[in-house]
Amino acid sequence: MRFYSIVTILAGMQFLFAQPFLPPPETGEFYVSSYGNDKVAVYDSVGNYLRSVTAQGLNGTRGIVFAPNGNYYVSSQLSNEVFVFDENDRFVKKFSHQQLSGPTGLTLADSSTLYVCSFNNDRVIVFDLEGNYLRTFEGGGLDGPNCAALDSRGNIYVASALNAKVIKYNPAEQPVTSFTGGNLSSPMGIARDADDILFVAGGGSNNIVLFDTSGTYLSQIKHDDLSGPQGVAFDDAGRLFSSSYYNNQVVVFNESRSYQQTITGGDLNIPRSIAFKPAKRVTSIDERTGAPVTFHLSQNAPNPFNPSTTIQYSIPAGGAHVRLQIFDINGRLVNTLTDEWSGAGYKAAFWNGRDTRGRAVASGVYFYRLTAGEFIQTKRMILQK
Repeated sequence: MRFYSIVTILAGMQFLFAQPFLPPPETGEFYVSSYGNDKVAVYDSVGNYLRSVTAQGLNGTRGIVFAPNGNYYVSSQLSNEVFVFDENDRFVKKFSHQQLSGPTGLTLADSSTLYVCSFNNDRVIVFDLEGNYLRTFEGGGLDGPNCAALDSRGNIYVASALNAKVIKYNPAEQPVTSFTGGNLSSPMGIARDADDILFVAGGGSNNIVLFDTSGTYLSQIKHDDLSGPQGVAFDDAGRLFSSSYYNNQVVVFNESRSYQQTITGGDLNIPRSIAFKPAKRVTSIDERTGAPVTFHLSQNAPNPFNPSTTIQYSIPAGGAHVRLQIFDINGRLVNTLTDEWSGAGYKAAFWNGRDTRGRAVASGVYFYRLTAGEFIQTKRMILQK
């Protein structure tokens, strides 16, 4: 029998209790735009209907995207606006622009930039997350843009519904090429998996068509329940979800792309886009102020990732100057995500796998370090292309 001194036992206990206790992250909720009744339907990870979200003036809900600032954005196609809701589903604001006409899909280009497909005038309008107009890009044969996705190198792919193509733009938002295949008809949603494979929902061909980033047709997914697929999205487990326009369903395929289940019910009427609510860790809260009690740096999610990941952290009452930096395995600075004064609250930063000059970095191990006042913590993450 081996004996341990009381000092050794207490030291071990001190180590255990020094680790902050955090409840498991909130995961699994996904949001589906319900075009026919101007709402967003919310479901849990197994497909149970939870609630619906709407706001006065929301008319023809289309795109949905969650941003690192905690808000999510919903395009209102028939009112030519984008509505903003907070993480508790409360309406925050709405914005528009004279060039925005028939907004459909929404895509987060980086931690501060939003792409909005403008269906009626064949453009993609670029806004910041406050709703300020930044610029427009178009061309390459874009005809009825519905949704966009980015690959790991920052190239942009836009589903062009009216000519059954996908238009590819380089990171400078200039058209490069277009492609089609697999009997693709009326492409609606588009999403990219961790292997840089593009999944394009063929709303008119009742299939999901797979392409590589050069535009080469790979294969297609079909199922009897998939009728007029619109939105496509992946959950954290790699499952593929697609909204089915004509039968008010969401069809789920597992990581092997085999059929898994069909989700029905709830307040769903002509489903369009699908978006997953990011995981959120909750630390201790000051009941008087609602602010976190301590500094905390969470593990990035997803991890491993490709091409982008989100880093969440918390700042207690009083605030602090916050610096969040990325380093490579040799300790060289890769990028600085934030370097400014921050008030108390739960924060998030988005890293798109690029350095300070906008160049995509190589696969490998990276470290992110949060410095906030006297608090310093570093964590490890993996970029896996």
